[in-house]
Amino acid sequence: MKENDDEANDDAFDAFLRWCRANAIEVREDDVEFTFAVQKANKDRGVTAKRALERGAILAVIPFEACLTLKTCSRADVAASVEEALVKTKTEASWLCGLTAALCVERSLGLKSRYFAYDRVLPRCEANVVCAWNDGERSYLAGTEVETSLRDEAAAAKNEWERVVAPVFKEHGVECSFEQFIEARTVVSSRAFTLSPNAGVGLVPIADAFNHLTGNHHVNVGDGDAVVRSETGGEALCVKVTNEQGVRRGDEIFNTYGFHGNAKLLNSYGFTQNDNPADEVRLTTTNIRTEAALAGVCSGTQLTKRFEWLERTQVCAPDASFSISKSQAISEELCAVVWTLVASEDAFQKIRHTNRHADALHAIETVSTAINTMKIRGNNPSTLTPEVADVISLAIERRLSLYRSQTNIDGGVSPPRVELAIQLINSERAILNSALLTLTEFVNKHSHNRAKGSKDDSDAFALFD
Repeated sequence: MKENDDEANDDAFDAFLRWCRANAIEVREDDVEFTFAVQKANKDRGVTAKRALERGAILAVIPFEACLTLKTCSRADVAASVEEALVKTKTEASWLCGLTAALCVERSLGLKSRYFAYDRVLPRCEANVVCAWNDGERSYLAGTEVETSLRDEAAAAKNEWERVVAPVFKEHGVECSFEQFIEARTVVSSRAFTLSPNAGVGLVPIADAFNHLTGNHHVNVGDGDAVVRSETGGEALCVKVTNEQGVRRGDEIFNTYGFHGNAKLLNSYGFTQNDNPADEVRLTTTNIRTEAALAGVCSGTQLTKRFEWLERTQVCAPDASFSISKSQAISEELCAVVWTLVASEDAFQKIRHTNRHADALHAIETVSTAINTMKIRGNNPSTLTPEVADVISLAIERRLSLYRSQTNIDGGVSPPRVELAIQLINSERAILNSALLTLTEFVNKHSHNRAKGSKDDSDAFALFD
């Protein structure tokens, strides 16, 4: 069976390369080797250097006309109706819905599709994209950035299908089920590139064969000088080595899909990366408001007024979130917002007269510095006090409590998804635990400097009256 599979892969890939040549796609086959396991997962795909490649080496040139977009879809009538429905329904991430519909159309046409040879070397489905997980499997992502910060792609896909795609396909006689739409959507989500502002988003043959790496990638696709003129005279994407060190012979050549943490990679692309430098966890204004209220830093009425002021001055939007990462545990922005909530009433009165963003931030820094100069010295933000650290710590502890424990992830989840969930959870936990340790050490060191009452604060403010 394996020999038959290998032969099928080779035949499909040879046919794909012939299709590339027929569509003016230039591929430096002497420089790179492609691994296309037909209809298989990402781990069976990739690009390897046949020889050492220097920075600036061009590996492929792909004309825009050869890319699959809603504009190049084999059925212009369906594409036009999809575009009209997307505008009418004001669908979020309309590019994803539109391009998915285009791929579904090509798959429904089979051999009659211009892109049949290309589609044969694409996976039928990127199985580990979160949109394809069932409800039980998604429950293992509780508390992660996938659940708390990113779109629910399963719900979004259902909405797109019911409001846009299914009605259009029924009108034009396109045969496609919701399950087939989901399959195509996972492929588009994980492989689409922005061609240009005018050309929009598309599936790009050859360019989508390169796997992703956050940091130290080798090539870029679709930005800067990556747009060139093709042999046919139109615009084309150029896959070029951009790494200063180039690529060594035998090494896999990586592209970058952006500086994305594991939550984004898993949600949109179906994989995670070890030691991902882009990993982060975000605390929201809801998290902070809840912990400030439970901590009793001020009355409910005062808390409401302070948030109204933060929103009015645009120091903090109602739906703001604050990043905690490996490189920056606690941001100055987060400290400034929490400081405003925990400050004494006298302190708040000193800043609340400001109405502009810059003035408000300046007032917060001035007043907090006046207090902290006498209480806490060091390289921390002037707005980081034991009281501020307490509220942030409570928000972090609550966030940590939401994660599923590794021992509760059982055989009910397919093994690859178990590993992906565990890697994402462990990465986010490590970031939060590190931030919590930093805050705990700060509080232990400066607990004797906790605010004693409004009198001390008022004395410190005399300079600013």
